[in-house]
Amino acid sequence: MHKSTYKRMDYLVHYYETYLLNNQENVKVLDVGSYDVNGSYREIFNTSKYVYTGLDVCEGPNVSIVPKDPYGWDEIKDRSYDLVISGQAFEHIEFPWLTIKEIARVLRPSGFCIITAPNSMGEHKYPTDCYRYFSDGLAALAKWAGLKVLHVSVAGIPDIGVSEEWDHVANDAYLVAQKEPEAYLQIPQPFIYERRIQRDGSVKVTYRTLQDALDKVCKYGKDDRPIVLFGAGEIGKNVVDILGDKVAFFVDNNAKKIGELYCNKQVISFEEYLKNADKYHCIVSAREEYAVEIEKQLQKEGIDGHILFIKN
Repeated sequence: MHKSTYKRMDYLVHYYETYLLNNQENVKVLDVGSYDVNGSYREIFNTSKYVYTGLDVCEGPNVSIVPKDPYGWDEIKDRSYDLVISGQAFEHIEFPWLTIKEIARVLRPSGFCIITAPNSMGEHKYPTDCYRYFSDGLAALAKWAGLKVLHVSVAGIPDIGVSEEWDHVANDAYLVAQKEPEAYLQIPQPFIYERRIQRDGSVKVTYRTLQDALDKVCKYGKDDRPIVLFGAGEIGKNVVDILGDKVAFFVDNNAKKIGELYCNKQVISFEEYLKNADKYHCIVSAREEYAVEIEKQLQKEGIDGHILFIKN
């Protein structure tokens, strides 16, 4: 297990922890593919509020349940777990659509599942190596099992740190989904689309990556509301180059920029934006460390459905 997958799993568990607990004394967690080869997620749940159980197809460290049928867990009753997680296992599963069905079966109503699997990375059989996943692939599996998709991304989980520990060649894809949400537990989808725009030594390649991401972003905008860019910086300049008049103005927390023009667009404060937030689509176009703080500001104000761009 690489550090980045542990860090992101830890982040997601804590991000949704309020909904997981929901005034319960403890949360029952099932880890699918829990065999400890070079680390496990158990430490994330090493508190009294969680009851952790590991499941894998063979006996070994950190494994409590070995089902006779890897695609039919008769050893587990329906609606037994509040949270099912799986990390670095789905690429090895030959028939993942059967596994996701079992995950849905053993989840209680309103229960959550968090799945991560490589998007890239070389072949590593254990004992097989079958798939690499994109956001759409994980979302499709969730929908097949009747789960509500709350979040999907490829190496784009928010609150990414600036250290190398958050990066890995696997470029993992992530899914958060929920079973049969009850009214009082319905959760706004916090992100529409996420993309990390990374420096790769080629300005042209980086620009094309951004252009491709913006093409996808614009497909999500089902109306003609103008776009607000959070972050009057390098990425924002490139976004304006691509989107032109679709961009109305910038929002920035830098007092020196507020009231000025950047790329011929007015820069306003976050407070000013909040007065008419519902009239705009918003894109966070800031460097990684700033994007994290902007993300938190938006969430605090209950603004969801925004698009997050993060650049290393």
